[in-house]
Amino acid sequence: MVKMTKLWLFLNVLFSIAWPEGWAEKVLGTETEEFDFDGLPGAQHEFKIEVGAGREECFYQKIVAGGKLHISFEVIYGGDMRLNIYLRNPVNRGVIDAVENKPDGVLMHHAQITGPYAICLDNSMSRMASKLVYVFLVTYVEEEWSRYRQEIEDVELTVSNFSASIQTVQESVKETLVHQAQSRMHIIKDWYLITGNNTYIQRWSICQCIVVMMCSGIQVYFVRRLFRGTNVTPTSKPRA
Repeated sequence: MVKMTKLWLFLNVLFSIAWPEGWAEKVLGTETEEFDFDGLPGAQHEFKIEVGAGREECFYQKIVAGGKLHISFEVIYGGDMRLNIYLRNPVNRGVIDAVENKPDGVLMHHAQITGPYAICLDNSMSRMASKLVYVFLVTYVEEEWSRYRQEIEDVELTVSNFSASIQTVQESVKETLVHQAQSRMHIIKDWYLITGNNTYIQRWSICQCIVVMMCSGIQVYFVRRLFRGTNVTPTSKPRA
């Protein structure tokens, strides 16, 4: 019983990851009301059902040949907290497996026949009290589930490779942005250098032009001084 309980907890955790809790059937992450098990890796049902006093409630789950069925139940409240659960054959409705007069239990079956199997909750031993029962049901084909898991792993590997490529591209883009920023800084530096040189050359050229003009004026003045003469001598006599 301890091993069965551990297996039930393992399957509960496993399928709660693949199929989140909810009333609608979820197949490969998509909700569907009409479930066809053929070709799909598995299905999960998780619900609460009230079984009236002295009554039997049955529901059906289609299972393909070779599929595995796991059923676990627990009486939440009502009466003596005990219940019978039966798994019936899809052909003659004979009882395949049963848990009788217990507050909780686990049923497991490896289906040999394809068809709708009946899971019946029997509260006929209680004449006065109804009972609320929690039911967790899992059906899966082990080979299909292994294939589905392998496909998921392949997809994760592809996503990992794609993520690595994206990371490489992102690093290259960052390097390009850094290079562009450095180029812009060099352009600004060169612009200030060119502007400064232009201002320096303009001012130095103006100064040189002023010096040349002053030298020219002085030269003209002194040359004219050399050729300047008078018509009289210092004693006011006419020159010869």
